[in-house]
Amino acid sequence: MSSLVHIGEDDVEQKKIVRSEIKTKKSAKTRSLIMECASQLMAERGNTSFRMSEISSRCGLSKGALYYYFSDKDDLLKAIYAREVERLVSSIDEAVAHAESSETALHGACKAYSDCVASRGPLAMAIIRELVISRGQRLEDRSADNNETTRALQHIVGVVMGQLERAKTEGKIRADTDTRLIAVAVCGAYAFVAMSAAEGDSKAEELSYTEDLYQMVVRGIGV
Repeated sequence: MSSLVHIGEDDVEQKKIVRSEIKTKKSAKTRSLIMECASQLMAERGNTSFRMSEISSRCGLSKGALYYYFSDKDDLLKAIYAREVERLVSSIDEAVAHAESSETALHGACKAYSDCVASRGPLAMAIIRELVISRGQRLEDRSADNNETTRALQHIVGVVMGQLERAKTEGKIRADTDTRLIAVAVCGAYAFVAMSAAEGDSKAEELSYTEDLYQMVVRGIGV
């Protein structure tokens, strides 16, 4: 009898685990839906001037349900920015992971960065926000702020530096090149492309930016 009771208890516990997993997946799906709806509104308007009621309406959720997942608008924006910068880092890491040469890696990184920021979407806004609140501080000085965008930019600068150092060993760039300076310049250039795109500069959305910037980095602009 005790054996049967034990089996029954195990079955109940297993059902609890399954129900918990289903609830967690459903919550993650709903959270993702909310973030996607907000991202669409941001991209359509080129700014963050949406109301939470607009998001709940677009998602088909009550305001109470919306606030269950995000305490306020700032909480929602932080989650969106964190997700977008994570996607950017993943895209750049993927672009350089299996590149056969530094040239391929750098070009891939530039394209990944360009594709992500040359729009009026949330990532461009996250970068602009970081530039505004940094007030000219160096990335290293902001590392203690625990800011996802800062950490992402630091990581990207490190990736570009690594590929530039690799390019030195391959004889593609001068041995006396300051790779950190160039890496910061590249990331800064795309940050300002993001700002231009957010302000409605259609040229900032052209893929030629990728090739133009890459050629300037590799060949220089001197006559």
